[in-house]
Amino acid sequence: MSYRRALLGVMAFFFLFWFVIPLVFPFASRPIYLITLPFRYLGVLVHEMGHGLGTLLTGGQFLWFQMDFGQGGVAITAGGWRIATLLGGLLGPALIGGLLLQLSTRIQSPKPVLVGIAFFMLLACYYIVKPVFAVDGQTLQRFGWSVFKLSGLVLPGVCLIGIWYVFRANASIQRLAIQCLGVVMCFAAYSDTRYIFQYASLPNGMFSDSRELAGLFWISAEAVPRWLFWLVAMGISLLNFALLGWGVWRALQVKTPEVSQSISSSFG
Repeated sequence: MSYRRALLGVMAFFFLFWFVIPLVFPFASRPIYLITLPFRYLGVLVHEMGHGLGTLLTGGQFLWFQMDFGQGGVAITAGGWRIATLLGGLLGPALIGGLLLQLSTRIQSPKPVLVGIAFFMLLACYYIVKPVFAVDGQTLQRFGWSVFKLSGLVLPGVCLIGIWYVFRANASIQRLAIQCLGVVMCFAAYSDTRYIFQYASLPNGMFSDSRELAGLFWISAEAVPRWLFWLVAMGISLLNFALLGWGVWRALQVKTPEVSQSISSSFG
């Protein structure tokens, strides 16, 4: 099977299983949601890391992030450019997914990409554990941190184990794994549009990232009008779709004949 058919097959599988089947057969939506929950939380992990890294890259502090299974996650940051912090989370999963998709077919060896993914997961582990040794107790109490938040280590830990096994497989399996992860990242970026288009306040009294982003162009997030909020939310959704399209388009164009020949021979 050629690299094009492999990538399109992966996309078709996830699209049908993740979106189409729950719409056509509503009774299957709950089981499919539970099956895909680990993949969705992988998107949450990248989303929160995107908030933190966006803050770091603009001179702020990334204190930690925590996964609240059943409720999502939260990144605790200070300083930096607010717009970079918000966009880092809103666009982070689709940006990484698009990058992984194009790298899966445009490099001679997939192993450096796997090493990069492993480093990202180790970094996520660090920022989950960081409150234990680098954050004062008053700040932890303020944000409701407890030792049970360390259960968030399960997800990056499982990913690291998976990367270890994939790293020892042949190149075709490695490329396919990178493609699957790229597609999952892109789909996770907009699979739950209720959050992106959440205008009402959240249960904790805060607002969604898209409303916070809209508030930067208005007086405040509390006062932002609905029309501006919807304009920003639609823009974010379109950018996520564009990043998916960018990744797929680039992945389907092999840069050198050597890579094309290598991928084709790997898939048989």
